[in-house]
Amino acid sequence: MNREVGWREIPAGEFTMGSDPAAEFAPEPDEEPQHRVPVAAFGIGRTQVTNAEYAMFVAASGYPAPSHWPDGAPTADQESHPVSYVSWEDARAFCAWAGGFLPTEAQWERAARGDDGRTWPWGDDAPTANHATFAAAGTSAVGLHPAGASPFGALDLAGNVWEWTMSAYRAYPFHAADGREDDASPGLRVVRGGAYSHGPGEIRCSYRHGMLPGAVDHYVGFRLACLPEARLVLDLALVDVPVGDVVLGNDPRPSRGVALPDEAPQHVVPVPAFELAATPVTNAEYLEFVQATGRQAPPHWTGGAIPEGLEQHPVTYVDWFDAGAYCHWAQSRLPTEAEWEKAARGADGRLYPWGDDEPEPADSALNQHNLRALAAFGLGSKGGAPTIVGSFPDGVSPYGVLDMAGNVWEWLSTEYAPYPYRADDGRENQEREAPRVLRGGSFASGRPSFVRCASRSRSAPGRRAAHIGFRVARNSG
Repeated sequence: MNREVGWREIPAGEFTMGSDPAAEFAPEPDEEPQHRVPVAAFGIGRTQVTNAEYAMFVAASGYPAPSHWPDGAPTADQESHPVSYVSWEDARAFCAWAGGFLPTEAQWERAARGDDGRTWPWGDDAPTANHATFAAAGTSAVGLHPAGASPFGALDLAGNVWEWTMSAYRAYPFHAADGREDDASPGLRVVRGGAYSHGPGEIRCSYRHGMLPGAVDHYVGFRLACLPEARLVLDLALVDVPVGDVVLGNDPRPSRGVALPDEAPQHVVPVPAFELAATPVTNAEYLEFVQATGRQAPPHWTGGAIPEGLEQHPVTYVDWFDAGAYCHWAQSRLPTEAEWEKAARGADGRLYPWGDDEPEPADSALNQHNLRALAAFGLGSKGGAPTIVGSFPDGVSPYGVLDMAGNVWEWLSTEYAPYPYRADDGRENQEREAPRVLRGGSFASGRPSFVRCASRSRSAPGRRAAHIGFRVARNSG
């Protein structure tokens, strides 16, 4: 598959489809009989298609906008929510434009439950608000529940909005060749995953429902699937950072906050528009690179395999050269120091990505109870470790970028040099083996000052450590 950061690769395999009435939570008759189904490899969107992504389709194709959008465009507060009020044909039109397709019912369930027949995408533990948006009054932004990830790292497969599938609603056992996947097959089409208004039983992996393909409702959306070799229009996990100036650095004697000498002088730098990954590169994403290129795996991967349970944690023990090689393979690059700070603090010179409020350490009572869960830091290098990427949605930057404070320090393209920053003074020369800038702080950082937007660190490019990772950037257009 072309390396698209927002996609999850589902390997070929056989899985258990449906429910066993004697074993599962509140099964329905249409989930029987439980049976084994082979599924070829495919890719699926990490999250549901959002209003913002559907708006790109509308703008590019002239396709009618959903009827509830005022003046034909989503409101700013709904851009990151899943698109709804779309029919089965609307969803298929979007998928065709994007170079993909609606998943079949079997593909959807395999992506949700993996190989172990689990009840919900995260396992057999009953759902909570940390797992999914359910039993709620409305939708939420996509990707807010990393604890609800499926075995393959897909999010929001339980709750938020129902998801259209390609399949006609027919009795089990599932046979893809029996006509249920034909475009012209009459009758209902399957929706999966349940919606924000549903209870635990209706957001199970095996729960099915049929809807007329012409139905258009506020709790029905979809996600995109693709063939392994597909090259898709959308890159769903890259965030657009618009052209504009950034206030880089801090005065060493500011009226508020902490500053260090290498953050001075504070100065304004123009930054062209670019795209930045919403989260750091994960172990699962790095594994695809290792398998495709034969590059050496990080040293803490036993036998070249990701440690169990760390698939969606940021990759670590990668040096600057490893990060650059991954970016080249992914048709991307490392962000510059000016780009990174622009994405973190926006245009208002804030102290932290979320504003000026000082965060609580991750091991404090406040943060453990999610009262001020803004960043992963303060755990120390001895007992601490990275968290699942995207675990702190309240710490989001002005442009929708996550984990820019804490979790792992991030390698940048920039050579460490005094301010003022100038992109043309040699510090962006990628050929010199000079110390490179690290940004963002990490789980091991002991004080909030390390996770400020302006905080700078540096390391020799050959360093590999448990608290250093990276994210990718691309030029706009």
